[in-house]
Amino acid sequence: MDNSNHELTPATYTVQDVFGFPSQMPLQGFAPGHPLVPKATAGYVWEAKLAKDFIEWLTEPNPDPLWISGPTGCGKTETLKNVFAALNIPTVIVSAKASTEPDDILGRVQLRNGDTVFIPGNLLLAYAKGYAIVFDEIDGYNPEVIMAIHRMLERAVVTLDDGTIIKPAPRIYMAATANTRGDGLGGDIYTATNIFNLASLNRFEKWEMSYPPAEVEEKILQNSFAGKLEPKVMQAMVKTAADIRAAYRDGNCPGPISIRDLLRWGRKLVQSWARNDVPPLYHSFDKAFGNGVDPHVRAMLHTLVQTNFGVASPQIQGVTL
Repeated sequence: MDNSNHELTPATYTVQDVFGFPSQMPLQGFAPGHPLVPKATAGYVWEAKLAKDFIEWLTEPNPDPLWISGPTGCGKTETLKNVFAALNIPTVIVSAKASTEPDDILGRVQLRNGDTVFIPGNLLLAYAKGYAIVFDEIDGYNPEVIMAIHRMLERAVVTLDDGTIIKPAPRIYMAATANTRGDGLGGDIYTATNIFNLASLNRFEKWEMSYPPAEVEEKILQNSFAGKLEPKVMQAMVKTAADIRAAYRDGNCPGPISIRDLLRWGRKLVQSWARNDVPPLYHSFDKAFGNGVDPHVRAMLHTLVQTNFGVASPQIQGVTL
């Protein structure tokens, strides 16, 4: 990442510009044009409570890093990207891998023209320039990686082993997304995540996210499929998603249905609506979600679809309910 030729010009936006609510409260960002500004999600819908939480965070004099925990596919990273997109803040997203070591994200000593020099990683460059930093799926990191960035989380000057000094930009937004709170209490489905010590967790402001309320999910679908799907169809899709999530919480489904899955279901339903060689409702549902689970579980999920749509479910070969 070398964007040293792209200067950041401060710019002021309003709550209405960023979140769509009628308020002229100012929010600080940058002028458009930087290549690392994330792309906004078309048709994104803000839940009022979540937007207010972000407004509080964005207007703090020195906001703490966020730890946003919540189930898979509830929109944690998407939410951050849309905030920074609206404010035109360049953003570096650091994705977690179990094999990641501190040097992988901070930088390494390399041989250049016969000399050994320290080459800072994208994370340190973002830290010095004032870009937003998102640690995606942070509970997948080795805890040593988080300990290595404690100074950054405190917005302190970072001194590396080779003597390199990295000073932070005057204002930096940092956030982490995770399926768990970092304390190991995320449920059986997240057994591959890591547990972090209190010294690491204490450096974050803690948020919890879940799936949006039904009216917000319906609006998300309407923004994508208005004129293509009837409102009652989209309402039934959202009700089915809520039932599947309840089945997951009760231990009857291996995973919850995400907002991405819902949008995929809608796209596939529009595409297959006129087909007569398959039942379009179930064919599209299975492409979006159902084919990813055991046939017996899929048959159970089909009963949820049938309940909400009133359309008989097809027989699944080898499954008898």
